[in-house]
Amino acid sequence: MPEIVSTYLVLATPRSGSTLLGQALNATNLAGDPREHFGHKMGFWANKWGTTSLADFVDHLMRERATENGVFGAKLLYAHLLHLERTARVEPRFAELPLPAILGELFPNLRYLRITRRDKLRQAISYWKAKESGIWGKEEARAGRTGQGRRSIVKQSRRTGKTPAFDFAGIATLLRSIEKEEAAIERFFGDGDIAPMHVVYEEFVDRYQETTRELLQFLGVEPPRDLDLGQPRTVKLADDETEAWVVRFEETRNELGRDD
Repeated sequence: MPEIVSTYLVLATPRSGSTLLGQALNATNLAGDPREHFGHKMGFWANKWGTTSLADFVDHLMRERATENGVFGAKLLYAHLLHLERTARVEPRFAELPLPAILGELFPNLRYLRITRRDKLRQAISYWKAKESGIWGKEEARAGRTGQGRRSIVKQSRRTGKTPAFDFAGIATLLRSIEKEEAAIERFFGDGDIAPMHVVYEEFVDRYQETTRELLQFLGVEPPRDLDLGQPRTVKLADDETEAWVVRFEETRNELGRDD
């Protein structure tokens, strides 16, 4: 297991492009595997590994998930950030510390990345569709040695079996939730005097290779000259229906005279 020399946390809201960002960093083989390590499965893995404190859990996780160069990364949606804080404050050593100080204690040489999506309405529609259908992503699967081309594989979890239907109130609720969580993440960085590297999803998809190189450099990792990530595995799920829903939402909002 590698010695941990550098860590980073990606803070994001749902459907903001954080999965694409994590896959890009993972594909470099130089920046760990920044997944949602601090969600609802924390208890399961803590029991499996026999860790007795949060620091022990994080240490074990870092050694399991870091790349050979000692870099570890994790993705934190805002709910995960709160869960991690609640878990930490149970322990006396963390009970009175500000959250940024807690994270600094747990993760050595910590840096922060932040990804946001400029178009919050399309983000909320994507979130609604994923929650309703249980389908959270689609990836391009490369063919094996004897195959040709690529094919799309739908990634799904907790599939509901439902076909998403337009719901103004449901989408509006998620839109407000995204905006509220974005503001809370902004306060976290401001209160902690933290300067993350900020990635905007719409710009990232247009500068996939270049942005990934810049991310590595921000993390203190020198990207090789011949770094080539190929095309992203994640396939954009937005389609004509999404565009129709955008129009329908805006029309409904105007009819109701609402700001959300």
